[in-house]
Amino acid sequence: MSLRARLALFLALSIGLALLFQGALSYLAFKRLLEADLDRSLLFFVGALSEGRRPPRGEFAFRLVRGEEAHQSPNFPDWPRLTPGAYWREGWRVLVLEVPGGTLTVARYDPGAVAALQSFRLALLGTGGALTLLFALLASRLAGAALRPLSRLTEVARRVADSGDLSHRVEAKGSGELKALAESFNHMLERLQAFLDRERRFTRDAAHELRTPVAAALAQVEGAEAGYLPKEEALQAAKEELLRMKHLVEALLVLAREGRVERVGLDLAALARQEAEAFRVPYRGPEALPFLGDPLLLAQALRNLLQNARLHGEGRGVEVALREEGQEAVLEVRDQGPGMPEEALKEAGRPFFRASGKPGEGLGLSVAQKVAEAHGGRLELLANRPSGLVARLRLPL
Repeated sequence: MSLRARLALFLALSIGLALLFQGALSYLAFKRLLEADLDRSLLFFVGALSEGRRPPRGEFAFRLVRGEEAHQSPNFPDWPRLTPGAYWREGWRVLVLEVPGGTLTVARYDPGAVAALQSFRLALLGTGGALTLLFALLASRLAGAALRPLSRLTEVARRVADSGDLSHRVEAKGSGELKALAESFNHMLERLQAFLDRERRFTRDAAHELRTPVAAALAQVEGAEAGYLPKEEALQAAKEELLRMKHLVEALLVLAREGRVERVGLDLAALARQEAEAFRVPYRGPEALPFLGDPLLLAQALRNLLQNARLHGEGRGVEVALREEGQEAVLEVRDQGPGMPEEALKEAGRPFFRASGKPGEGLGLSVAQKVAEAHGGRLELLANRPSGLVARLRLPL
C-alpha cells in the first residue's frame, strides 16, 4: 500500500471514529430523552392508579405482586417476574417499582419510540458512512497534494538510480519538512557529484603517476637485457623508480583512508623535535605537549612538509615550530625560499598538483592536509615574510 493510500486511510479512519463517537453520544442522549419522557408518563400512570384518576392516553398495563398474590391488567404481557429497574420489552417501556409487600410493574406500549430509536441509529450509520467515504476521497486528494514533493523526490531518485546521472535535482517547493528534505536531497547529490568528480580526477592522475615509474623501471630493465645499458646503472635507475612508486603508493594509501585514524596518547612536542632533528633543522616550541592522535600519520604529515620545504624552499631558513593557541595545537614548518604564487596556494592541497617543475609526486601537501582533516584540523599555507612559505597544521587539542 502506498504512503498516500495509508495516509488517506488513516485520515478516513480517524474521521470515521470521531463521527462514530459523536453519533454514539447523540444516540445515547436521544435515547435518554425518550426514556425520560416515557418514564414520566409511567409515573403519571402510577399516580392515576393510586388516586383513582383517569390514566393518560396510550396503552398502559400494570401488574401488582404481593407475596403469592398478583393482580394485573388484562393487556399485561406474559413476562416473567422482573427485578426493580427500567427495561425495554418488545416495544414496551417497563418500570418495576418496589411497593410495601411486593413490586409494581407498569408498562407502556410505544412502538413509535422503538422505531424512532431504530431510525436514529440507521440515520447515524448512513450519515457517518457517507461522511467517512466523502472524507476518505477528500483525504486522498489532500494526501496526494501534500505528498507531491515526496513523489517528485522519489521520481528524481529513481532517475538517478537508473541513469547514474547526478545532475538531476528536485524542485524544492512549498515549505516545512518536505521542502527541507528536497533541499537536503539536492545538497546530497551535489556532494556526491563533487566526490565523484574528485574521485575520477584522482584515479586518472594516480594511474598516470604510477604508470610513469613503472614504465621507466621497465625501460631500464629492458635496456640492460638488450645490452644498451650497464646492469649496475640500470639496476640503480630501476631501484630509484621503484622507490618513487613506493612513495606514491604510501601517499595514496594515506589519502584513501578517508579520515580513519587510530588515536593514542602521544607527545606532539617530542614528535616534532624528532622530525626536526632528522632533517637537521631547528625546533622552537614547548618541551612537551600531550596530544591524542595517530603518531605515524602525524609524523608522515610533518615529514612531507619538511621535504616540501627542502625541495621547493631550497632548504633556506627551514625551521619547525609548535605552540598552543586556545584549544588548538599549531605545528608549522617555515622556510625562506622563493615561496609560491597566490594562485598556487589555493590549489596546493589538491592531489598531484605541482607549483614548480622540480621533481616530486605532488602528493606531499595533499597527504598533510588529509592527516590534519582526519584529526579534525586543517592545513594552512601562507606566504612567509619577506620570502618563503609557512605550512601550518592546526590540530584541535
